[in-house]
Amino acid sequence: MRPGPGWLTRPLPARVRPLPAGVRLLPARAGVTAGYVVAFIATTLSVRTLPTPARTAWLEWTSTNLVNLRDHPLPALVLSGLFTEGSLTGWLLTALIGLGVTNRALGNWRTATLIVCAHVGGTLISQGIVAYRIAHGQVPAGDRFMIDVGPSYVVACALAAGALYGRGLQRLPALAGFALFAVDAFAGLSTFEVAAVGHLCSVVIAGVAGWPLWRSARSRTDRGAALPVAPPDAARV
Repeated sequence: MRPGPGWLTRPLPARVRPLPAGVRLLPARAGVTAGYVVAFIATTLSVRTLPTPARTAWLEWTSTNLVNLRDHPLPALVLSGLFTEGSLTGWLLTALIGLGVTNRALGNWRTATLIVCAHVGGTLISQGIVAYRIAHGQVPAGDRFMIDVGPSYVVACALAAGALYGRGLQRLPALAGFALFAVDAFAGLSTFEVAAVGHLCSVVIAGVAGWPLWRSARSRTDRGAALPVAPPDAARV
């Protein structure tokens, strides 16, 4: 027997249990983290399913080397930071820690701004040094075609920013992650190795650009805390 029209118009229960506060605030406090992690996993797994010739072509096209930065800079800059040829688990864990702590402290748009600046800045500065060294005969001209992909500039920036600007004890996992990351991240800096230079630039950007962003986030939080609290509603039926 079909329900009558009254079933369609029956009012909902007066009291509906709301979602937990942590779930409701998740998009605001971890939107960038979730978005980046999902894109990183999806892109990495997709690339690993490609046959070897296609994977090689993908690496060559997405690498942020001098040739690609002149030919198709935007796709190379975006895609190169969304997958890894290394350990998916290791990079995923460090990204979650760094981005999670930073996202919680700065909010979404500030975190996105910071990691984009680090990824782009680290790439342009490190590759600019390569261009200079090629022009002066210090490295072979073939370095214009080097393979340069991975999330390490994003992760370096996020871990450093989380260690510097994270909230209270939340800084500790970011600091520990950065300490582990730094063991090998700056090897080759004395010889201007590309990855080491990019990591250093990302950390500097995290500290310099992260400061005004953190001040902005803190000021917004203070203003919100200063707003008067609305009186409780009258007794509900």
